[in-house]
Amino acid sequence: MDRLLEFAANHPILVSSAVFLTIVTLGNEVRMASRRNIDLDPQSAVRLINAGATVIDVRSFERYQSGHIINARHIPMDELADQAPRKLGALKDQPVVVYDENGAASASAVGILRGLAFAQVVNLKGGLVAWMRDNFPIEKGK
Repeated sequence: MDRLLEFAANHPILVSSAVFLTIVTLGNEVRMASRRNIDLDPQSAVRLINAGATVIDVRSFERYQSGHIINARHIPMDELADQAPRKLGALKDQPVVVYDENGAASASAVGILRGLAFAQVVNLKGGLVAWMRDNFPIEKGK
C-alpha cells in the first residue's frame, strides 16, 4: 500500500488520468445501460404492440397523414407534455411505444412521458424509417 501511495505521489498526472478515464467509462456504461431499456428495434416493438401496447406518433400532422404505423395515435412532440395526461392518462401503467421519423425526437418524448409517471414507455429505435425498412405495414390518412 505504501508503494501505491508513493507511485501516486510521484505520478500525479498519470494517476489522475486513470481515475478520470475510469469515471468517464463507468458513466458511459450506466448511460448506455439505461438507454438499452428504452430503445426497441422494430421486431421487438411488433411483439410489444401485439401484446397490447399503445403506439404514439410524435411527428407533425402532415407527416402523420403521409403514413404512420397502423392504429398509432397522433400527439405532436411540441404538444406532448400538455396533451399526454389528458389523452393518455389511463395508459400510465400500460406499455407505450413512441416513434418519430428516425427515433431522435421520440427518445426525448420517452423522457417526457416517464417524467409524467408513464411506467412502460419505449422508443422505436430508428423510428418510422426503420419500421418501413423492415417492411412492416403503415397506413395513410385517418
